Amino acid sequence: MSTLTLHASPRSITGRKVKRLRPQGIIPVVIYGEERTAQNAQVEVTEFESVLREGGSSQLVKVDLEGEEYNILVREIQRHPVRHNLLHADFYAVNMTVTQQVSVPLFTIGESVVGTDLVMVQSMESVEIEALPADIPAHIEVDISPLEGPESPPITVADLPSIAGVTYISDPDDAICSLILSRAAVSEEEEEAEAELIDPDAEPEVIGRGREDEEQVEE
Repeated sequence: MSTLTLHASPRSITGRKVKRLRPQGIIPVVIYGEERTAQNAQVEVTEFESVLREGGSSQLVKVDLEGEEYNILVREIQRHPVRHNLLHADFYAVNMTVTQQVSVPLFTIGESVVGTDLVMVQSMESVEIEALPADIPAHIEVDISPLEGPESPPITVADLPSIAGVTYISDPDDAICSLILSRAAVSEEEEEAEAELIDPDAEPEVIGRGREDEEQVEE
């Protein structure tokens, strides 16, 4: 179970006036859930950013609202489109006995055969799962060691490790990681293929007659 904690305080400022909070290093949040009325609150930006870096974007977080504790999942985060600083967040207070659907980050482990001719492509950065709040992992590891060449089948959702209490929702056939030839290697193969099609002993093709040849034909 997650040990991430975040301190919050009640918020009386609402509407457009919340912009006064941000210069103070505070952002507005809303705590809501099926078993409670939505409540306006606020948190410190630095503490919230730290929680997010540790996995709070998908993992269970314990919010302390002046002594009252809530187990929450961060449902939505709003950032400035240019500066990317935090503007607002929605906290969903969960029922610990009800499964939740969340997106969990994927971390690659192991080593694959990569080099100047091969490049590993990671097509998925996260995977959708269903689990009880206490069973939601901070991340899921993807072993890429089976990738031995461009002919190797990609690592798919079906290859992810079995985790107690976790059900994968993403399509089992969705590719996560694969090896492909680099652009340089592809270009070299194409050049070699074109060279094989050229016959060095072939006579040059006559594209057209010169003016003198045409005059001789007319005579």
